[in-house]
Amino acid sequence: MRPVAAIPAVGLLAGSAFGLVAPDIPPIFGRALLIACALAALWAWRASRSSIVAAAAGFAFFFGGALLASAAWREASRPALRIAFDGLADAERRNAVAEHRFMPDDNEAFAHITGVLSADAASTASGVALNVDVDDIDGRPAAGGVAATVVGSLASAHVDAWRAGRRVRLPVQLHRPSRYLDPGVPDHERALARRGIPLVGTVKSGALVELIARGGLIDEAMAVVRGAARRVIADAVGRWSPRSAAIVAAIVIGDRVGLDEDVQRALQEAGTYHVIAISGGNIAILAGLMLGAFRLAGLLGRAAMWSAIVALVAYGDLVGGGASVDRATLMAVVYFAGRALDLRSPPLNTLALVAGLLVVSSPLSIVDPAFVLTFGATLAILLVMPWVTNHSAEIAKHAEAFFLKTGWPSANSAVSALGLLGRSLFAMFAASAAAEAMLFPVGALVFSRVTFAGLALNFLAIPLMGVAQIAGMALVPIALVSRPLAAGVGYIAHLGALGLVASAELVRFAPAVTYRVAPPHWLPVCGYYVAGGAAWMLWRRQSRLMRTIRRGSIAMAVCAAVWILAEPWTLMAARGDGRLHVTFLDVGQGDSAFVRFPHGATLLIDAGGLSTGSAFDVGDRVVAPVLREEGVRRLTYVALTHGDPDHIGGAGSVLREFRPREIWEGIPVPRFEPLTALRDEAHRLGLKWVNVTAGDRVVVDGVDDVELTVRHPAPADWERQHVRNDDSIVIELRWRDVSVLLTGDIGKDVERTLAAAIPPARLRVVKIPHHGSLTSSTPEFVRAIAPAIAVVSVGRGNHFGHPAPQVLERYRAAGATVFRTDRDGAVTLDTDGYAMNIQTFTGRHFGLSATPADHEDTKNTKGTKP
Repeated sequence: MRPVAAIPAVGLLAGSAFGLVAPDIPPIFGRALLIACALAALWAWRASRSSIVAAAAGFAFFFGGALLASAAWREASRPALRIAFDGLADAERRNAVAEHRFMPDDNEAFAHITGVLSADAASTASGVALNVDVDDIDGRPAAGGVAATVVGSLASAHVDAWRAGRRVRLPVQLHRPSRYLDPGVPDHERALARRGIPLVGTVKSGALVELIARGGLIDEAMAVVRGAARRVIADAVGRWSPRSAAIVAAIVIGDRVGLDEDVQRALQEAGTYHVIAISGGNIAILAGLMLGAFRLAGLLGRAAMWSAIVALVAYGDLVGGGASVDRATLMAVVYFAGRALDLRSPPLNTLALVAGLLVVSSPLSIVDPAFVLTFGATLAILLVMPWVTNHSAEIAKHAEAFFLKTGWPSANSAVSALGLLGRSLFAMFAASAAAEAMLFPVGALVFSRVTFAGLALNFLAIPLMGVAQIAGMALVPIALVSRPLAAGVGYIAHLGALGLVASAELVRFAPAVTYRVAPPHWLPVCGYYVAGGAAWMLWRRQSRLMRTIRRGSIAMAVCAAVWILAEPWTLMAARGDGRLHVTFLDVGQGDSAFVRFPHGATLLIDAGGLSTGSAFDVGDRVVAPVLREEGVRRLTYVALTHGDPDHIGGAGSVLREFRPREIWEGIPVPRFEPLTALRDEAHRLGLKWVNVTAGDRVVVDGVDDVELTVRHPAPADWERQHVRNDDSIVIELRWRDVSVLLTGDIGKDVERTLAAAIPPARLRVVKIPHHGSLTSSTPEFVRAIAPAIAVVSVGRGNHFGHPAPQVLERYRAAGATVFRTDRDGAVTLDTDGYAMNIQTFTGRHFGLSATPADHEDTKNTKGTKP
């Protein structure tokens, strides 16, 4: 039987993707094409032209998918809740202007929202997380999702009361999700909008969250079961290891709150993180267990199949009904329903049907990475299994012959058991290899990670996950009977979890099996899949022409894979292009600047960061993607100007991934734990940690090239007890006529000493000190350094009043053109030492020459965006 369901499914998938890429296509045009395809299909059917029917049907579903996706994106990008919020924010801004109060650049508004909790509350490092499906804001109907964080000491006491399905009212300070306007950094706000969450917010205290109504009977029952499962797992597994208890809770009920960052990072690097998240694998294991139990009991009739469907749906509801669970559950339900109704169809038909149903119900899921990974892996396994079945029989036959020849135990049962084991291992390896081959471009594109460790570790990870899941699921009923027996089963679950963590240690001994890459261009990704698909479809064609095309397709796929994996363009970037490049990154309310010198050496000054309570790693999520986009595999230098979290919070991730040859610190602060932790991490990685002070000088890239001079701080004459802004490292890069002054967070006192110490330059760029605060940038300092370009690194949502209008006016009065990372995004300077070009992420351009006579004439701004 042919997988005919693939025709509409492929059309829907491709059309949905196209609808998101080009959402502004007029709907009437799409409807006209849809009708034309339907009419063509009808004509072809009446004329018995089966190939034309298939093509017309495919295009009809393509245009239908495009219409669905474009409409879904228009609704998701501008939901009623967002419109209501913008109205409240505009009113607050008008009031602030009238009262001469400062408002951040980003809209924000205080409101009372009412809605239903879509998931159980979760404790995080920054507070208790609530996901609310809002239907009312300040007494007005408005639909949309809000991700709210409840802070304060009282929040944790209410976690058990904030359960999925319950209706709540809460006062929340709303704002847009954080977004970082840098090359290579994914749009976090857009990703949340696709999940139906246009706004985030903060609640000051758990006492302010009002529980209006309990959930429905099923919701309440599932919440009780989840709570009981958490308590039993904590007792039965936690007694052996709290870490193992957290892993088992993640596997069994999808609760990943207790997982520490080290475990998550290790499993992500090993490519086995999927096993500790409720996903297709967990649902597949449960479905397989039920099918095996029914087969052993001889109950494979309709009643058993419908019972399995009920159990799977109930389990999916129990663990929260995430997108991965929904997909896997729907696949299993379709499979069991087919058996119950005695419908025989190729597995590819089932896969295509489920994919089509999911895209119709949620067109935006086509760009959900989990959707692509789930169906991609399943497709790869289904395609390779017929080949595996044929070849595993041959392998088993050869193995049995070998064992019989060598006089191994004559009992045929032992030989057969070995043959069965060999077939199982071969099938698992082939399935894992097929999934890896299918999905590694997706992993590189979406996660900037390529890992081959999972190819071997899945042999351990999947069975160990099965042990942890089966034992974990058995704990609740067993605990009702005997607490000591539950402790014994908990130990089995602990061993499974312990084995999972231990298996990830392979990466430490063989780090080359996993590494980060820049998201590849769409051309090699498309080339890989088109060429690979062509080679697969032509595999059985034996004509000379088909063999030639097949070999060419294989060669093309291999070349595309090598391009994605090896990133040969980074070798060119590492040699430099003869120009100096400086990029001031948008890291929110923080600092980070990246420098590439003319011959390829690199310098990163600070790595941004958020408060210590935030789980968002700016270094990993913002700075590292920019460096990968720039073709950096290893940094030459990293300078940490001082220890404030908005400067060094992201440094840990940068040190681990990019292994700089030298790390520069100014005046040490021995009792400051974050800097001490970074220093210890550097020593563990074998990196060189250097303290620099005023007068230190480095000539980068050779004699007569860029000169890097440390202008501050002076050597300390007393031991620092606390981090101070005035101890910031100040670095000047000087090349020919160009000077770039990087100032950290220095204040007025330091500026007085620097004003006379820094020699003049014909073209100067300055990073405005301390985010444009009034504590810095005195008129005397600004006049002394005479900048032509001034860049301020500042967050869109900051409440500090940065940058101060008076400070910006001082730089403009001195003849400087001002750029702001909150409005311009990343600001990139490139120069040959005599002229400069400035380009921003938002599209603003600026050119400047060092020739004094036409200094003003050569200024130009074109394509400037507000």
